[in-house]
Amino acid sequence: MSKTKAITNEIILNTSIQRILFRILVGALIALSVIYVYMIGSITFNVVARKSLENTSRILGSNISELELTYLNSMNEVNKNKALSLGFVDTKSNIFATRFITNVAIR
Repeated sequence: MSKTKAITNEIILNTSIQRILFRILVGALIALSVIYVYMIGSITFNVVARKSLENTSRILGSNISELELTYLNSMNEVNKNKALSLGFVDTKSNIFATRFITNVAIR
């Protein structure tokens, strides 16, 4: 008799082994069912969260566009007369500071 037939005959004749195998199979079925429900719930919540993030992203993009438009309009209003009215003064001579590098380190 082959080894698999011997194991099968022992399972058929021994009811305690049948009970143990039945409990293992039912436990595995319950565990897999719980994992399946968890995965489906996780997928559902992730889809909802993604839609919420896309909506938030769309709103933020719109706000950025409005701020850019406001910035461009403000840039068009800046001129010399407005700067003088805000308290800026016109310089007569520009002074620039320079640095002379005499040594250069090469690695």
